[in-house]
Amino acid sequence: MEKHCAEIPCRQTVHFRRVGFLVYPDCQSLDLTGPFETFHWADLMLSVLRRPPTYRSLVIAKAVGPIRTMSGLEIVASHSYEEMVERLDTLVVVGGTGCEAAANESAMVDWVRSIAPRTRRIVSICTGAFVLAAAGLLDRRRATTHWTYADHLAKAYPSIEVDASRIFIRDGNVYTSGGITAGIDLALTLVEEDLGRELMLGVARALLVFPRRPGGQSQFRGHTSIVEKPLRADVSELQTWMLAHPEADLSVPALADRMAMSERSFSRLFRNETGQTPAEFAERARADAARAKLEHMNSSIETIATECGFGNAERMRRTFQRLFDASPADYRARFRSTLDA
Repeated sequence: MEKHCAEIPCRQTVHFRRVGFLVYPDCQSLDLTGPFETFHWADLMLSVLRRPPTYRSLVIAKAVGPIRTMSGLEIVASHSYEEMVERLDTLVVVGGTGCEAAANESAMVDWVRSIAPRTRRIVSICTGAFVLAAAGLLDRRRATTHWTYADHLAKAYPSIEVDASRIFIRDGNVYTSGGITAGIDLALTLVEEDLGRELMLGVARALLVFPRRPGGQSQFRGHTSIVEKPLRADVSELQTWMLAHPEADLSVPALADRMAMSERSFSRLFRNETGQTPAEFAERARADAARAKLEHMNSSIETIATECGFGNAERMRRTFQRLFDASPADYRARFRSTLDA
């Protein structure tokens, strides 16, 4: 007797989105585990909703086995890229101090280049962008990486439009992200693309992170990272003085007079030595002095603006918004030292 289809239990076919994480020695463990856990929690949310899982995450390296990360934590690669036969939906290249060696590993770069046309999304976390750049996947694209490596990426690959201020950037089907925890921000966006905003918000709440982190990488730049050290000692000494006296007259005429030079000659020398105009450096010096005060002092924003040479709070606010994508009040709320709380 022929059985009706209704009498036969039918198992629904689950189509996974395979997410491949490419790792290498001295990679950053959080570049892997942050996004990895984000996709895992998305599947947990789906199970609560009685929906089938979406993601299957793979850890890919040159060979199957343990990989020592830059912190000493060992992770285990489940797949070798040399033997990969499974099709990937998303390729995620992690970052870390081993990125330069990885970008010079011809077999790895060739594999990334070859798999890219068959992969829906190409992603880099932090300095993983250097591997994508070596594979030619960032040519003539906008991209970002950890802010401390942004200048190096721009100089090594002039065809890339590097924007160090962004937490992450999408250009076509290529996604790049800033330093370390920015990988979680980007992974949440990928989850939202795949599964919708409501589920993404549930994952963000579970992980206790911002669904959209306010501000960009610029607000994290350290006080001493303004410029590379000039070759001339007198220019370096002038910079040191400017950093120590943000409230002083830092106009070109005043600085040129201090250097006993004409304004034109001084401006040209300063830019050649530092890569910035005197006005740009002065603004950064004042902004960094204000950041230090906002982090560690109880003074009002108006007082800090005056002490740091801005003249008034509104001018400081506009500068902070442009440089750090945050107002002075927001910056203080995010970075206020717990020692002074």
